[in-house]
Amino acid sequence: MDGLDIEIEGDSEPAVALALLKIVMRAEGKDAAGVDGAWILATLSRCLAAVMGEAPPDDDEDAQHDDDDDDDDAAESDPPAHA
Repeated sequence: MDGLDIEIEGDSEPAVALALLKIVMRAEGKDAAGVDGAWILATLSRCLAAVMGEAPPDDDEDAQHDDDDDDDDAAESDPPAHA
């Protein structure tokens, strides 16, 4: 990656996640004026999860989609109860 000069200030996981956020912003061609707070927080949260070796948190849209799928799966797997 040309011109990738990110300094990590500190040795904590959040510091590394912030550096990763800066890399992601550069890779996506974004700057601070081109993103809103929700995007920054969601992306930082995914960066922190990656640094910590955890699964990334679900986005609201993904969580809603997953909930819909769970309802369909439950309907398919649970036969109706007979009285």
